[in-house]
Amino acid sequence: MFDYLKGAAKIHRTEYTYWRFKHFHINHVMLPYSGFVLSVIPIYLLFGYLDYQHLYADAWLATMTRFVFSFLCVAFLLILKRYSPKHLDFAELTLVLCVYWSLTYIGQMAMEQGDFNYQSGGILVMAYIGALSRLPFKASFFALTFMAICYTVMITPMRLEHDFAEEIDRLSIMLAIYFMCLIACLRRESETHKSFEQFCQIRSQQLRLRASQSKLALQAVTDPLTELKNRLYLTQNSSLLMQNAKQSDKALSLLMIDIDNFKSINDSYGHQVGDNVIYGVAQIIRQYCGRYTGMNIRYGGEEFLSVFYCFDKDQLLSVAESILNDVAKLYWADKDLRVTVSIGAAIDKFNAADDKSLSLNELIGHGDSALYRAKKSGKNCIETN
Repeated sequence: MFDYLKGAAKIHRTEYTYWRFKHFHINHVMLPYSGFVLSVIPIYLLFGYLDYQHLYADAWLATMTRFVFSFLCVAFLLILKRYSPKHLDFAELTLVLCVYWSLTYIGQMAMEQGDFNYQSGGILVMAYIGALSRLPFKASFFALTFMAICYTVMITPMRLEHDFAEEIDRLSIMLAIYFMCLIACLRRESETHKSFEQFCQIRSQQLRLRASQSKLALQAVTDPLTELKNRLYLTQNSSLLMQNAKQSDKALSLLMIDIDNFKSINDSYGHQVGDNVIYGVAQIIRQYCGRYTGMNIRYGGEEFLSVFYCFDKDQLLSVAESILNDVAKLYWADKDLRVTVSIGAAIDKFNAADDKSLSLNELIGHGDSALYRAKKSGKNCIETN
C-alpha cells in the first residue's frame, strides 16, 4: 500500500494519459461492474420488513423513503449507464450516499420512538464500498467520510446519552471498518492502475503488430526496386479496377511498356546498370501516370503496365508519347548509355447500350499484342489495339 502511495506521488501523467485512464476506468471498470451497484437495492428494500418491528406508526414513512430513494437511484443509474457512462461513478456515489443517509434517517426515527437497536444498517453500505464498489479512491474516501460524519452527527449524540459505553464500542468498530474499507479501496485503486498499465502495454503491442502487418502487406505487393506495385497487387485489385471503370464515363485502357534491348544492356554493362535503367524508366512512368492511373505495375523484369479508367484514346496516346520521349532523353554519361521503350496501347471499346466490355486479362492481351507489333515495327514506337 505504501509502495503504491510513493509511486503515485512520483508519477506525472500527461493530460492525454489522464483521459486515457478515465476512458479505461469507464469502459473496463465501471461499465462491466455497474450491475453490482444494483445489488444494494434489494438488500436495502428487504430491511423494510424490519421497519414495522421497530418504527410502528412511522413505518409507512420509512417504507416510502426506501421505495422513493430506490426508484430514483436505479432510474438515475440506468439512464446514465445508457446515455452518459462517463458519469457512472457520480451515479454510484449518489446512490450509496442516498441509501446511507436514508438508513441513518430511519435509525434516527427509531431512536425518537425509544428504539436504540436499529442504527447499524449503514455499516453494510460501508462494507459495500470496500468490497463491491468500483468507485475511484477519491470518491470512495469522500463517501466513507460522509457516512462517518453523518453517523456521528445524526446518531451518536442520542446514543451516547442512552448508553455511553456501548456507543463508544460501536464507534470504535465503525472507525475500524472505516479504515479497513479505505485500505480496500486503495488496494482496488492500485489494481486498477496496474490493469491500466498492462492494458496500455498490450494496446501498444497490438498497434505495433498492426503497423508491422500493414508494412509487410504493403511490401508484399510492392516491387522493392521501382517501388511500383507488383503482379500480386494486380491480381488482388483487378475486380475493384473493373468496378471503378464501369462507374466511370470513360473506358478502361492501359499501356504495356517494355525497355528495348534490355538483355544486351545487362550483358554489356552488368545487372547494376540494368537496375538503374529499370528504376529510371519506372520514375518516368510514375511521373506521367501517377495522378491518372488505376495502377502502375512492374509486370515483368523490364516490362511495365499502367492501367487507366479515366482516359479516352487521344489522352492515352498523349501520355504514351510523353513517356516515349522522356525515356529517350535518359542518359548515363559514365556508360555513354541511352535507352528507348516500346509501348502497346489498348483501350476497351465499351458499349454502354449492351453493357459489353473486355475483362482486364483480355485487355492486357490486346496490349501485349500491340506491344509485340511495336517491337516488330523497329522499337521505340507506339502501337494500339
